[in-house]
This record gives sequence, structure tokens and C-alpha cells, in this order.
Amino acid sequence: MTKDRRVTLDIQEIDSRGDGIAEHEGRRYFVPLALPGESVVAAAQAERDEGVHARLIEVLAPSRQRTPPPCAHFMLCGGCALQHWRLDSYTAWKGQLIARALTQRGVSSPAFQPMLAGAPAERRRADFVLRRQGRRVLAGFHERGSPRIVDVASCVVASPALGLLLAALRATMHDVLPESGAADAIANETDTGLDLLIRPHRRHPVLLPAREALAALAEQADLARLSWGDRASAEPIVVRHTPLLLFGDVGVAPPPGVFLQATKRAELAMRAVVAAWVGDAERLADLFAGIGALSLGHPGKLSLFESDRQAVAAAEAAARTLAAGRVTVQRRDLFRNPLTERELAAFDGVLLDPPRAGAATQCAELAGSKVARVVYASCDPGTFARDARTLQDGGYRLEKLLPIDQFLWSAHVELIALFRRAPVRSS
Repeated sequence: MTKDRRVTLDIQEIDSRGDGIAEHEGRRYFVPLALPGESVVAAAQAERDEGVHARLIEVLAPSRQRTPPPCAHFMLCGGCALQHWRLDSYTAWKGQLIARALTQRGVSSPAFQPMLAGAPAERRRADFVLRRQGRRVLAGFHERGSPRIVDVASCVVASPALGLLLAALRATMHDVLPESGAADAIANETDTGLDLLIRPHRRHPVLLPAREALAALAEQADLARLSWGDRASAEPIVVRHTPLLLFGDVGVAPPPGVFLQATKRAELAMRAVVAAWVGDAERLADLFAGIGALSLGHPGKLSLFESDRQAVAAAEAAARTLAAGRVTVQRRDLFRNPLTERELAAFDGVLLDPPRAGAATQCAELAGSKVARVVYASCDPGTFARDARTLQDGGYRLEKLLPIDQFLWSAHVELIALFRRAPVRSS
């Protein structure tokens, strides 16, 4: 294959990464920013096992589903891949990603509930990247498929508070970062204000002038807290007031850079279905619990299991504010040390919210357990389908499934599902 060789392609569908797929001369081509039904000119870039990755040059015949993107940085910024796709078609495709993954694994599923669709300006978490160039600071996201930084004037998916933070970062970080220095700015919008963690790409001391600049940044951006360093060893530089996340009647003081559901609306919807689906479970286990965002406030006894030390400490602090014995928290690596069938016998219901890798070993134990209800929140349809097949083979039925689009205009789709153990039939 000759790099940059131009070909005319007819796009047939969109793959799970959001790229258009076409067949040409016996080879499969993957073309970002192309839509189904379009005829395009593309330049071959790299040949891999799955096919040829190509760059869009020109759209010869646009799809009726193509729509003007709302962001001026679209096509350059790597944050959004599908702003040019009409919303109804884009939303249907996300549901199809889940359905296709389940079908490939042979999982029987009910009709999905209507997708919780994403909306602009509601993302409450952002990972910005910063780089100093002389007196100028670039603040934004990486270019698509490149380490270069797009200096973002505004972000259409981020909340207004996060959007305003970009200007404050540009105004002050040149006094903090060394020449050509770079850092990630992990911003969470908590219920009591913005919580910002600056994570430098290379370690360097934070001397008095830099601390003064960071204090000015906290004031200018009205931050609740500003911390410096890696998540595991972050140093609070400025704490103007304590960041808090409210889960029902429980408040949690999160560690810097903690994982949050990307939108508050999605978190509330997931909490609502968890409450409805676990029903009257007197003893609930929350596995891969994080800080307990989906389960704290459960009226019965609640046991949280999580491997991250900082998240466990935050959940323990919240548990101490509640009635003794109501919530217990255990630090445990569920990938290496899942709850066994015997341990699971202590619970009426299980909630699990694993990372993208899913919960293969834990679901193998669940499949042999007698837990009546399992609620599974997933951020990857493929690993969810694999684990769902394990549960199905163990006697569980997938009864409800709510698709969730927290990452608007991306190829990322999430879901939450209910499994119930099928009753044993007498012979």
C-alpha cells in the first residue's frame, strides 16, 4: 500500500470507533468523519490487520444525515468525533452498538429502554491538557490522533463553569509551568464548586512564585480546591472551601481527580434505577464502588468494595457520619480477589460498576451464586456482553437495560442493566 494513495469510497456503516467503513478492491477502509451512504475521496494512511486507515479528503456526495457541527474546533480536536451526524441517527447507532455486542455473545435481551441522551454544556468533568510556549499557554485537548494540543476557546459539551476555567488557566499557568512544560488539568464540578488537580507531565518543585500564581488561579476561577501532583500523592495548594458530592442524604468529600459520572443528570438517573431495581434488598453489595456514587443512601445495609485507596478513605469518612453499621467499606482488588460464591451468600442484591475491562472473574463467581438481583453499570458494550453471557449461562435473565450517552458526540456509550436469577423449574 502506498501512503496517501487516494481512493474513492462508498461508506457503508460506522464502526465502534466512529469511523466510516467502506470496501474497496477486497480491502476494508476506515475513514474518520465520513457517514453512511456518502461517497468520499480518502487518502490511505496505514495498513493494519483489520484494514486500511484513511484520511478524509473530500465528501463527493454528502449524506442526508450530515449536519453542521456546532463546534469551531470540530475535525481538529480529538474530543468529539460525530458532531456532524444528525442526532437521531447518531443516537440509534449508539443503541445498535450495545445490541450488536449482545447478539455476538448470544445474550438474550429485552427491548431497551429509551436512551438517556446527552446534551451540550452538561459535562461536569474535563481532562484538559496544558502546555507553555513562551508567555503563551495552550489549554484544550489533543488533536485527533496527535500529541499536538488544540487551544480551545470554548467547549460545547463542557459545563459553563468548566468552559470559563480555560481562560483562567491560560492567564496564570505561564507563571507555574517551565518553558515547554506540560500538565493535565483534571477538573471536577462538585456540588460545592470546582475541584482542580494539576498533574505535571514531569516532576518539578512548586516554589513560592508558582504557589502564588496557583492561589491567584483559584481566586480568579472561584475554585473550591486546587491540588498539585498525581492522584495518589496530590498536594492541596489552595482549599477555599471543601469540595462535596451529595448522594441522597450523604455527603462525600472526594479526593482530588476522583472519578465521577460525567454528567449529574446521568448519575441521578442511574441512582434512580438502582434504587428501583434492587427493590427491597436488605443487604446490598456495591462492587467497584468508587466513592459510592450509585449506592450511598440505600435504605438497607450497604457494603462497598473498592481497590482505590483514596476513594476508600473518602467513602469511609462518609460512612462514619451515618448510623453505626449502616455502611461498611472494604479495600479490595476484585480483579484478583473477587467476592466468592460463599461471600455473596450474605447479600440479597449486588451492584457492580467496573472499568472498561469489565468484571469477568467477579461475574464467574456471581454466576454460581444465589444472589437474586444483579445491577450492572457498564462503560463498554463488549465487556458487558461477555459478562452478561457468563451471568446468563449461570441462570440469570437480562430483564432491563437503559443505554446512557454521557459522552455526547463521541463513540463512547454506557448502560445500566438488571439481571434476575431465573426461578428453578421442578422436573
